Amino acid sequence: MKLAQGRLSEVEIANVETPKVARIVSISKSPRYGENGEPIPNSVAKVVCQFIDTDLAKIVEKAGGDASQLKAFVLELVGDETDLVDISESELLGSEIQLTDAKVMLKWATGRNGGGWRDLKLVMNISNGDSKAAKR
Repeated sequence: MKLAQGRLSEVEIANVETPKVARIVSISKSPRYGENGEPIPNSVAKVVCQFIDTDLAKIVEKAGGDASQLKAFVLELVGDETDLVDISESELLGSEIQLTDAKVMLKWATGRNGGGWRDLKLVMNISNGDSKAAKR
């Protein structure tokens, strides 16, 4: 291992407990960019979702609370571009997806003093054979 050659964007965190099921509360598709820095039309590099823990949301709703007040977390769906393009934003919004294949990774956060690896996110590859359920 060479510390000078580490790629923080590829670091996986193993000692974090994650929700089993996520309820998607927002979704956006991020385009791929060309060498000139311009977005490529009709391309998708990843799908970024905000989600809440479904089990916690059900407990809050059962107690008469508002689940929309729960803290949302980031879930990035990555994979083959053909799979990402096929994702229907309207069908995914409000749906519940299994997070068994999701990996906890570092998230880049931009702030007043520049940016840094200051947060965590879940990343799930939907092109794996086991993760096809996320496409529904």
